[in-house]
Amino acid sequence: MQIIDDITNLDRSDFSSCEFRAQRFDDMDLSQFRFENCTFQDCSFKSALMEDCTFLKCKAIKADFRYACLSDAQFKGCNLSLSNWAGADVSSAKFHECKLTGADFKDARAFGIDFNGSLLSGAFLRKMNFRKCHLEGVDFTEADLAGCDFRDATFDNCRLQNAHLATARFEGADLRLADLGVLTFSTATCFKGAVISKSQATELLHGLGVLVL
Repeated sequence: MQIIDDITNLDRSDFSSCEFRAQRFDDMDLSQFRFENCTFQDCSFKSALMEDCTFLKCKAIKADFRYACLSDAQFKGCNLSLSNWAGADVSSAKFHECKLTGADFKDARAFGIDFNGSLLSGAFLRKMNFRKCHLEGVDFTEADLAGCDFRDATFDNCRLQNAHLATARFEGADLRLADLGVLTFSTATCFKGAVISKSQATELLHGLGVLVL
């Protein structure tokens, strides 16, 4: 793997199997750049212009993307755990099969974002708009989803166990193929207006002490 320790004069936009150590891409124009199998150690992309950029099988744990413009960016098979996206524009960005454990998307602009196949356990996603989205293979375990809009969304093989759902909206959402964890009366009220399966309804009634024959 090639180690790159000076990015002041990048003479290319396509990087493969490179390691960036403590580099600051802050305010740089990385639009349409492509990174494959690269490692970013203690790197910052704060306020960078990154529209249409591509990251394939990259590792950028704790990377700082605050206030960066990442509209239409693509991340596939990346480890982005504990990364910070606060205030960033990730509209129409795609995060496919990525690890985003503990990622912080506070106040991010995220209209049309796609997290399919990604792990978002413990992530901060408050007030994010997922209305009418088809969510497939997304793990929201213990994520902060307070105030999120899931109206008319479809959940396919998704997990929502122990997620923080205060004031989240689920009217018209299809949760029949989602793992909702242990359903109790208090947790079920979070899914007001959603469609659930017969088995999920039976589990809820069991939790209420109702015998279903």
